[in-house]
Amino acid sequence: MIWLAVTFAGISLAIAFWIGQELLVQAKDRYKSTLMQDAKTNLRDMFVFIDVSNLWPAVASLAMGVALFYWVLFDQILVAILLALIVLFLPRFILSRAVRARVDSFEHQLPDALLALSSAMRAGVSLGVAIKQVVQNSEPPFSQEFGLVLREQRVGIPLSDALNNLHLRVPTESVRMTTTLMRVASSSGGSFAELLERLSVTIRSRLHLNMKMRVLTSQGIMQAWIIGSLPVALLIVLSFIDPYSIELMFNTSVGQIVLGLVVLLETAGVIMLKRILGISV
Repeated sequence: MIWLAVTFAGISLAIAFWIGQELLVQAKDRYKSTLMQDAKTNLRDMFVFIDVSNLWPAVASLAMGVALFYWVLFDQILVAILLALIVLFLPRFILSRAVRARVDSFEHQLPDALLALSSAMRAGVSLGVAIKQVVQNSEPPFSQEFGLVLREQRVGIPLSDALNNLHLRVPTESVRMTTTLMRVASSSGGSFAELLERLSVTIRSRLHLNMKMRVLTSQGIMQAWIIGSLPVALLIVLSFIDPYSIELMFNTSVGQIVLGLVVLLETAGVIMLKRILGISV
């Protein structure tokens, strides 16, 4: 009976290990595909044309190198795995922040560009000529995005489709209002210059309101950073005051489980606060 129980236990462990290995491989493949696709799309939208085929091998090698280095140096496998996961997810975080910064820069350029378009329209030029003049006198990312709209028009794409593509690349409310106004005005006519001026004032007011909201929520963000950094700061202080207890936390199973729970709760707190505030923390 004992041998039978041991056999079944071994088979169960082998099946569990095989299932876990399959799940890890599938998760790795999904994340690799998502990372490569996001990197290709985001870099293309930012007009950065580089080959990303070597991105995943480089990120995976760096993550394994950091984990092995820390494990050999400090003999702490849990922290080494955590560092490897941080390195793996770091490229997507950097890309998302870069895209967000570019979109913010475009939105801040938009009101002044609309005023320039309005002035050019009042001078009697067409919409295409007005956009070309503004693009020549603007800086990226506005000049890149509307320059692509002009290039799409030159190859035969209708203006409405080119503006739709612009909204897909920069999916914000300000761009939606701008592209909608341009499509309607280009087909129906009317006092387009006056409408552009009004839209410029509206977008500028929205940006001012968003900046005011960020100022009002900055106290909550600062509190989140302080409260979130307290466990790390306390861990560093206690490592000098009572290093023996801190070693137990890293070198024992119970201590590593506690550290894992702390990391999990910290991550959950960041996600919840981001959803509550509606902005990046």
